[in-house]
Amino acid sequence: MPLHMPSLSKAATIPTHIAVPLALINLASFVSQIIQIGVIDTLLPLALTNAGLGERHGGMMLSLYWIADLIGGFFVAAVLRKTHPVIPLVVSGLSFFTLIIVVMYAPQSAFVLPATLFAGVGLILRWVVCDGLIVQLAPRDKLGRVVGFHETLMGLGIVLGPILIGWFGSDAFAMSGIALAAAIIPLFCAVAMPRLEMTSTQKGAGAALRRWIDHWDLVLIAFVAGFVEICFLSVLPLQSQRDTGLAEAGLWLAAVFVFGGTICQPLVGYVSDKSGPIKLAWLCFGLLLVGAVPMALAGYGITAAIILFALGVAVAGLYTAAVLIAASGRGKGQGAGGGAGQGYQVGVLVIVSQSYTLGAIVGPSAGTSLLVMIGNWALPVLVLLAAGISVLLLMMRRTTPAPGT
Repeated sequence: MPLHMPSLSKAATIPTHIAVPLALINLASFVSQIIQIGVIDTLLPLALTNAGLGERHGGMMLSLYWIADLIGGFFVAAVLRKTHPVIPLVVSGLSFFTLIIVVMYAPQSAFVLPATLFAGVGLILRWVVCDGLIVQLAPRDKLGRVVGFHETLMGLGIVLGPILIGWFGSDAFAMSGIALAAAIIPLFCAVAMPRLEMTSTQKGAGAALRRWIDHWDLVLIAFVAGFVEICFLSVLPLQSQRDTGLAEAGLWLAAVFVFGGTICQPLVGYVSDKSGPIKLAWLCFGLLLVGAVPMALAGYGITAAIILFALGVAVAGLYTAAVLIAASGRGKGQGAGGGAGQGYQVGVLVIVSQSYTLGAIVGPSAGTSLLVMIGNWALPVLVLLAAGISVLLLMMRRTTPAPGT
C-alpha cells in the first residue's frame, strides 16, 4: 500500500500563522534563559565571593533570587491579565540587565539586594509569559513535542550561561553587552506575539490557594523536578571535591546530567503525545528510583555518566509532564480553544513554575547538609525519598484525569 506523502507532510507541520509566533516565543525565552538561569545562577555567588563577601553571602543572594521568583508568582496572573507580553518582557529584560550591571561594577554595594529581588520577579514574568503562550498556540495533537522543543532550548540556555562566564566573566563591559542584547531581542519578538488569554483566571488569594489544593499532584511533580535538579547541580561538584580533591569530575557529571535532560526533551514530548503526560510522569519517577542506588556505586567514570544522563532525562521529563498536565485543562470543563480554557491553563502554569522554584530553594540546602552527614550517599537517599514519597502519594489519588491516558 503506497504512502501518501502529502498527508504525512501536512500532519508533520504547523501552520505558518502559528509556527512564526511559536518561533519568536522560543527565541525570546532562549536568550532570556541564558542570562536569567545560566549566567545569574553561576555568576551571582561567584562574583560576590570574589569581591570578598564570602560564599555564604553569595549563596544567600541566590536563594533570595529564587524566593523573589516564588513570591512574584502569586501576582503574575493579575499582571498578565491586563498587559500585552511586551510589558512583562520589558520588565524582565530590564531586571536581569540591571542585576548584571550591579554585580559586575558594584558587587559590594547596597544595590545588590534590590537588584537581585527585581531580577527574581523578572524571571517569573518571562517564565509564565513564554510557557503560557507556548501552550496557548501549540496544536493539541503536537503539544508534547512543542513543549519538549521549548524545554530543550531552555536546557541549552542553562548550558551556555557558564560557558559565557568562562569566556567573559572577568570583562564587565562584555558581560553587560551580552545582557543588554539578551534584554533587547525578546522585545522585538514580543511585538509580534499574541496577547496571553487570562480572562477566566480567578482573582484573589483564596482562588490561588484553591488552585494549589486542587492541583497538589502538579505541585508535587514540579517540586521534585526542581528539588532534584538544583540539588544535583549544587552537590555533584562538592561531592567530587570531597572524594577526589578536585571538583572537575563533578562538574563534568553535572554537565552530562543537564545535557541528558536537554537533548531528550523532543523524545519526552513525543512519549507524552502518544501515551499521555500522566504516564510520562510515572516513567520518570521509575527512572529516578531505578537509578538512585547505582549512582552511589558508579564512581566518576562512564557508568556514572550514563546513569546521570538517564536521571537528567527523568528530571526534565517530570517538569515537562507537569506543564503538559496543566495545559490539558485537567478535566475542569476548560476547553483548549477558547479564552476561558487558556486563562485556566496559565493560572495552573503559574503553580507549576512556583512549585519548581520551591524545590530549587530547598534542594541545595538539603543536599549539602546531607552530604556532610553521609557523604556520597546523599544524592541517592534524597532521590529515593523524593521519588518514593511522591509515588506513594500519587498512588493514593483516586482519580487523575488526563487526555490520552
